Amino acid sequence: MHKDTSMSFPETIKLIQFRAAYNLPVHAGIETAIFARHGLCVEVAYTPGSSYLTQALNEGRFDIGHTGADDVIAEVEKDDRSDLFLFMGLHSGLFSVVATSDCVSIDSLRGKAIGVDAKESGFALVLEDFLRSRGFVRNDYRLVEIGGWEERCNALLEARIAATLLTEPFLGKALRVGCHLLGRDFEMIPVYQGTCGATTRDWAHQHPDRLRRYIRAYMKATQWCFAVPNRRGCLEILAKYNGIDGAAADDTLAALLHPVHGLYPKAALNIPGIAAAIAVRTKMGYLRTPSPPPDKYVDLSYYRHAEAISE
Repeated sequence: MHKDTSMSFPETIKLIQFRAAYNLPVHAGIETAIFARHGLCVEVAYTPGSSYLTQALNEGRFDIGHTGADDVIAEVEKDDRSDLFLFMGLHSGLFSVVATSDCVSIDSLRGKAIGVDAKESGFALVLEDFLRSRGFVRNDYRLVEIGGWEERCNALLEARIAATLLTEPFLGKALRVGCHLLGRDFEMIPVYQGTCGATTRDWAHQHPDRLRRYIRAYMKATQWCFAVPNRRGCLEILAKYNGIDGAAADDTLAALLHPVHGLYPKAALNIPGIAAAIAVRTKMGYLRTPSPPPDKYVDLSYYRHAEAISE
């Protein structure tokens, strides 16, 4: 069995991600020294939004980003100079439509402002497609670009918008003060690739071993989170990094570790989910037909190497 040999001086990974509870494996990897044992020092920064994240990766200000598959697809299609690609998957979405206390159904969102990260990429396209399946036309609602999960939660609680997509711990926070849950990601789209690991082909080419070690460490950290004896440790990490405890932490952890709708235990990319993201993007008019194949945005070679060594 192969064992990773930690380096005397750990190599740095500059990671940028959204502030959300689904970062649990990253935080677990730091707290349990899993990254350190793989010769890595992970420096974490939080993005105000997906556009900032993809631009920062393109400019080399960060090495790796955790963002929606569609955000990478959108960036590659928008800018021919972008060499971003997806190398692993985190989860299928873990988001829900949440509305203010006076909006008790999807139909009540007609004529209302809905907060999104970006209007033309990411989970907003899933939401728009869902609304149209419920009989909405584009003029029935107004999309407002606000930014990441935390910013949108604040906007919802301040009634600056009528609804938005939220993930934990912000979903629970909104529901506890009277907001309404109107739909979950898997109800809107049954197969989908949500948040992924992304980097540039140039950075990966220059640092292949570092990327493979990051993937292996992330996989190990995710498996650590799923191990039943580590439940207390997971709750402590959620308290430290997300400021939640008690029932809120229990509910959040249950969502993250859900066997069907939670984190991907092996962090593998969901290729049918990427195809679904491409299909939604095409349906919404942002890609021409015939649609590009998932291979355009994916390189599985780094993951396969990491997976083989981890076994």
